[in-house]
Amino acid sequence: MSKRNTLAVAATTAALLGGGLVFASPAEAACFPNNWGATNTAGDIVGAYAHGQWCELSSGPTAGRIDVNVTLKDTDGDGRAACAQLHATYADGGTRDEWVYNGKGAGEEAYAAYSFASSVRKIWVREGLGNGGTCTVMASGVHTFYSA
Repeated sequence: MSKRNTLAVAATTAALLGGGLVFASPAEAACFPNNWGATNTAGDIVGAYAHGQWCELSSGPTAGRIDVNVTLKDTDGDGRAACAQLHATYADGGTRDEWVYNGKGAGEEAYAAYSFASSVRKIWVREGLGNGGTCTVMASGVHTFYSA
């Protein structure tokens, strides 16, 4: 795991235990999170629980970037792993996909953090289930949690 991801996981874990989260990077001021979750949306699937926070950085050289933290829990002891897809669409029509995979077992959580360029226009999430490191079944729809 990279140093950046290790720090992101540590910060997310500490914030979850403490009840709140404030994003901060060395080069910019802190920003305050917006919570999101796929539960009870078109992006929901039984067996996975994807949720987290997003934040728009407000100052410094990375102003306008969208930082996203993800917590993914495997909620079913069916032997399949939980996974989630984040899909970003940019102003120029480009796209970016990020995948979170949790093969740790029922009741366990995995964490991830991503930073999207300031030209991002929409980010959606959908939960899924998988085996062997691959998502094989995805929710039938998506949940858009960020739209510029």
